[in-house]
Amino acid sequence: MARVQLDRVRKAYDNGFVAVHDASFDIPDGEFVVLVGPSGCGKSTTLRMIAGLESITSGTLSIGERVVNDVPPKDRDIAMVFQNYALYPHMDVFDNMAFGLKLRHFPKAEIEERVRRAAGILGLDGVLDRKPKALSGGQRQRVALGRAIVRKPSVFLFDEPLSNLDAKLRVQTRTEISKLHKQLGTTMVYVTHDQVEAMTMGDRIVVLKDGHVQQIAPPLDLYDRPVNTFVAGFIGSPAMNFLPATADGVSLQVGALSLPLPAWAADARGAVELGVRPEDFFVAGRAPGSRRVSDPLTATVEVLEPMGHEVVLYAVLAGGERIVARVEPQQLPNPGESVSLAVDLDKLHLFDEEGATMRRGAALA
Repeated sequence: MARVQLDRVRKAYDNGFVAVHDASFDIPDGEFVVLVGPSGCGKSTTLRMIAGLESITSGTLSIGERVVNDVPPKDRDIAMVFQNYALYPHMDVFDNMAFGLKLRHFPKAEIEERVRRAAGILGLDGVLDRKPKALSGGQRQRVALGRAIVRKPSVFLFDEPLSNLDAKLRVQTRTEISKLHKQLGTTMVYVTHDQVEAMTMGDRIVVLKDGHVQQIAPPLDLYDRPVNTFVAGFIGSPAMNFLPATADGVSLQVGALSLPLPAWAADARGAVELGVRPEDFFVAGRAPGSRRVSDPLTATVEVLEPMGHEVVLYAVLAGGERIVARVEPQQLPNPGESVSLAVDLDKLHLFDEEGATMRRGAALA
């Protein structure tokens, strides 16, 4: 196991494009950290620099107590699981998992013990004699995991390992990876564009945009206290609603509706952006008694998506702003009709004109 430290790590290419701008964060020994962001944000490039598959333009990268900027990948004591399984089709599961150990001339008995142990952890005991073509997608991904486990590395690196799986297998495999982390206690760095994976798997999440680290925090802190509109809109599904508003230090004017300004935003003046998560809307008169809600806000229903345990409601406010609400299963107006919604006043988010949060205590890291 090992600590991973990035100190102002930068990656620039010969054409002048900068993929990662001075990334600095510390991953303690045994932590599961997820790098998340949209396509092109620099998350995979950051992972590949940790792995040694991309050179570092400037800054310092350490694994354990050793600076590894110029250390070859094979000498970094890491194991990487890729998006594609990269299994040898002519080898059975046992030999695929054992191949790296054989190349390093491990004793036969130790190879046997390591492969059998990893197979037991991953539920592959019964398929060790099968070729990859006889396995399901989930089993192939577990073989790729097993090949990494037998190495007993200090750090596991995962580059979008679930993107080739169907929805059901993604859920199952991400649970297996989380259980694997608890069993092994090894440092893990995981890259994904899927914020649901990030929220459900990571001890902490690093959110990136255009090569810049936006925020580093545990999942619920990230969700409840985003530092800016990008993080607020990226984390959460459906995404947070953003509504133009005007503050005067006492109240918040949102179209025709006046909301009391939260105490933490008492110095807010002028144009601001109000953020409301979909689950913080309620059909007027249907909010739990424990919630402190606003006066009704009238909207026109566009689309209803019944999900069984909830209804996702798409609507348009009088000012033309589109909103998304997640409400309890209930009888709702038809598309084209009006609905009255109330907002949870204790769950408001406010952002200034630059998109930065106005809530105190929302720190970068």
